[in-house]
Amino acid sequence: MSWLKNTFGTDKVVIASLYLPPLPGSPDYRSGTELKDLIAVTRRDVEALYEGGMDAIVFGNQQDIPWKVGVGHETSALMTRIILEATRGIPIPFGVTVFWDDLAALAVAKATGAAFVRGVFRGVYAGEMGLLNLNAADALRYRAMLDASGVKLVFVLRPILCQTVAPRDLESEVKDILWGAKPDGFALSGPIPGEAPSIDELKGVKELAKDLPVLMNNGATKQNIGQVFSVCDGVVVGTHLRVDNVSWKPFDAQKVKEFMDVAKQCRQG
Repeated sequence: MSWLKNTFGTDKVVIASLYLPPLPGSPDYRSGTELKDLIAVTRRDVEALYEGGMDAIVFGNQQDIPWKVGVGHETSALMTRIILEATRGIPIPFGVTVFWDDLAALAVAKATGAAFVRGVFRGVYAGEMGLLNLNAADALRYRAMLDASGVKLVFVLRPILCQTVAPRDLESEVKDILWGAKPDGFALSGPIPGEAPSIDELKGVKELAKDLPVLMNNGATKQNIGQVFSVCDGVVVGTHLRVDNVSWKPFDAQKVKEFMDVAKQCRQG
């Protein structure tokens, strides 16, 4: 049995991308906001996703934009507390993303019982955040030090708001990661924020990854979910399930249910 099936109960998974509210220290955080309010906002999103039948959640600090390379201890601590409280009593598997600090994400995952971390983990990138210089060896060794071998590492291909310093085609990049970085799976983003990867790209990555799961990292809709499931192992979805299809608005439980109804039909063939 693949870790995907073991973790999520299905070989074709839908993972909701849940943006935590702006956290203390970030530009959009409202001074004076109490921690209980941050927890309550997150809890409402978790409940809407669970009620709608979502397979899993990946929590992230997207609303702390503009992001830094490396976060402070306060971000790791606050994310841990919010995730623990927001998921209390709700049996839904989840993962963690921290922009841009994969080691912090691993620490939060260990503390909260997360099943996976979605991160970049390797490569040198330049962009809005400056220079991002990563070696998968750091994440793998840190995971071992934390005794967190059960936390899977899902490698993001084409991270947003930056470009690799040494451009290569997608096939070469995937082959190098498979050979030298020990990934547990891949999440393929589109070429720019808001644009989905092509079906051919997803198919190509899956053919190389073989038994490792491959997710479409953005751009999933009710209209394309069946086609995506036919070539890879699942999707990460966010905006399409929110009120007014606006990234920063709450999840709409009815939209979640409608999306998951279609996904379940596609899973059944």
